[in-house]
Amino acid sequence: MGKLIYLAGPLFSQAERLFLERIVTVLSSVSGLDPNQDFFLPHRDGGELGKGPKRLDIFRLDLARLEDADVVVALLDGQDTDSGTCIELGHAYAKGKKIFGIVTDFRSYCTNDDEPHRPNLMVWGVCEEGKTLFHSLEELSSAFAAYVWQRRPARVSTQTPT
Repeated sequence: MGKLIYLAGPLFSQAERLFLERIVTVLSSVSGLDPNQDFFLPHRDGGELGKGPKRLDIFRLDLARLEDADVVVALLDGQDTDSGTCIELGHAYAKGKKIFGIVTDFRSYCTNDDEPHRPNLMVWGVCEEGKTLFHSLEELSSAFAAYVWQRRPARVSTQTPT
């Protein structure tokens, strides 16, 4: 497995940014990956619009890190999925990347219908038709850890048999 996990999600409030950072902390802890070296968190690693980097520079860096990523983890909370996150998901899906989504907003899945109305069916579809769409950080971290550990190369013994 490569070394880059791209975190997608809305970055407009302190709460959103803190939750994305918490996702990185938890996922790195359960997977044995380095939270700084193995995860790309756009607002942490690429800069924030209006706080230094130019719009084009942020766009190019985010797109390059998305291209490099093996896995995309997307925060999908809110009344509707963030438009930038949707672009990132579409790009990742078109490139055949593994996508995990997390929706903790109960408005998205606590309905009386057999099938929830949110997230949007295209977002649901890129999350392996809901199979990689989770409603808690605990569920997400369990599935993510299993995915990462299944893809680690087996350790080769350097000892010679006796």
